[in-house]
Amino acid sequence: LGVNHAPRLRDAVGSGGASVTERVYKFSDGRQISIFPSGPAAQGAVRPDPNYSPLWRLVLVSWRPGASVRELRSEESLLAAADAGELTLSVTDIVVNCPITRPAEGPALRGVR
Repeated sequence: LGVNHAPRLRDAVGSGGASVTERVYKFSDGRQISIFPSGPAAQGAVRPDPNYSPLWRLVLVSWRPGASVRELRSEESLLAAADAGELTLSVTDIVVNCPITRPAEGPALRGVR
């Protein structure tokens, strides 16, 4: 999978409200791809986003029994389903270093395969 375990990344979460991480929503059953609620406004070095960080705090998502399982494509739709009691969100101490190399729709950055 190309994954390296780096436990010290959890220190990026910080204490209180301070954190350099964003959230990434990972479906525990693997039925759909993860939801990244944000990415850099302009990808790459040409016009970097000063607020962008490649560090993501993992939130595990599980559908509740009896819920209408469907593909969710945004953080807004995911949070609405959670508010409706259709799924549970479990915030973890896992931090993933995952630079965004392509938008959801469109080409990858130059040099990315």
